Amino acid sequence: MPRPTARVLTLLELLQSGGTRTVAELADRLGVEGRTVRRYVDHLIDLDVPVESVRG
Repeated sequence: MPRPTARVLTLLELLQSGGTRTVAELADRLGVEGRTVRRYVDHLIDLDVPVESVRG
C-alpha cells in the first residue's frame, strides 16, 4: 500500500494532467474513498497548490 504522501503526489499528477475528473474517478485511481481524496486536496491547498473544483 502506497504511503499517503505518495498518494497526494499521485493526485497532483492526475490533476495536472488536465481535464475534469470526479471525486469518484480520483478515488478509484488512488484506491481510496472519496472522503480521503477530499482530505488529500486539502493537503495540496495547505501547500499553496491551487486546486479548482466544481460542485455537482
